[in-house]
Amino acid sequence: MGFETNLWLVVLFSIVTLKQQCVVGEPQVPCLFIFGDSLSDSGNNNNLFTNAKVNHLPYGIDFPTGPTGRFTNGRTAADFITQYLGFEHLIPPFANTSGSDIVQGVNYASGSNDYLNNYFMKTRYPTHRMYTPEQYAGSLAHEYSIQLKELHDLGARKFALFGVGLIGCVPMEIATHGGNGTICVEEENEAANIFNERVKVLVDQFNKDLSDAKFILINSDSIDSSNPQLSGGSGSNDFIKCCKVGITGLCEPNSEPCRDRNIIPFFDAYHPTERFQQITAMSAYRAPVPSMAYPMDISHLVTS
Repeated sequence: MGFETNLWLVVLFSIVTLKQQCVVGEPQVPCLFIFGDSLSDSGNNNNLFTNAKVNHLPYGIDFPTGPTGRFTNGRTAADFITQYLGFEHLIPPFANTSGSDIVQGVNYASGSNDYLNNYFMKTRYPTHRMYTPEQYAGSLAHEYSIQLKELHDLGARKFALFGVGLIGCVPMEIATHGGNGTICVEEENEAANIFNERVKVLVDQFNKDLSDAKFILINSDSIDSSNPQLSGGSGSNDFIKCCKVGITGLCEPNSEPCRDRNIIPFFDAYHPTERFQQITAMSAYRAPVPSMAYPMDISHLVTS
C-alpha cells in the first residue's frame, strides 16, 4: 500500500510456478514468483524515488538481518508462504536479483493500491466520480485477467491470487474516513468485496478455459473477518498500530515501536505486524475453514 499511483495491480500477491526453466529441489514447487504491493515488498522500493520506503528502523526490528525494505517488523505473509512451501531461502526482491538468481523465483512486489491510493482518495483523483464500485471492479478485473493470461502464456501454471482484505479497517482509513459511530469504513470494505467477487469469477473462468493450469483465490477478507483485531474489534485506533506514524501513515524513522508486537495487529497505519502476517499466511496455506480459500488452499494447489 505504497504511495505511487501508476500501478493497476490490487492483488496482494500472486504465486506462480513455471513449467520450464526452473530448478528441481526439495521445495513443493520448483519456483515462486510474487507480485503485489507494499504488503509483499521485500526491498524493491529502497532505491526508488518515493516516500514509500522503509529500509530503516523500526521496520525490520524482528527480522534476522534488520531493516530490508519490508513494511513490517519482521517477515511478510509472502515470506511465510515461501517457507511453508519448503524453500531454503526467502525469494529475493527484483531490485537485488541478477543472472541465475532468478531460477527459484523473484519478488516483484512494490508500489500502489488502486483503492486506498486512488479510488478512495476522492479529493486527489476523479476515479470515484467516474466509476461506480461495480464498474471500477469490473475494469480492474478485466486488466487483471489480461496480465494473468500473459503470465500463463509465459509458462505459469499454478496461481494463488489474494483478494483485497478489509481495507476499511486499516488504521489510516479509520482515522481519515471513519465516522457514523462505526470503527471500519464499510464503503471501502464493500468495494473490496465487489472486486473479490469479480476475481472469483475469473478463477472459475480460467480453471474452465485453461485446463493445463490451476487458479485459486485466497479470501483475504474472510481471513481478516475471522480475527476481531483486524476487523475493527480492537477498540481504540491507537491500540491497533505499533509505532508513531507520520502524515504518510508509515513509522517515523528510528522511533520506538511497541513491545507487544505479537498482539498488536498493525505495525504502522497500513501494514500488519509479523504475527498477523503469519496468521494470513497460515490460513492461506492450509485454510482452517473452507471460506478462506476457493476452490482450495495453497497446500492443495501445489499437489493438484
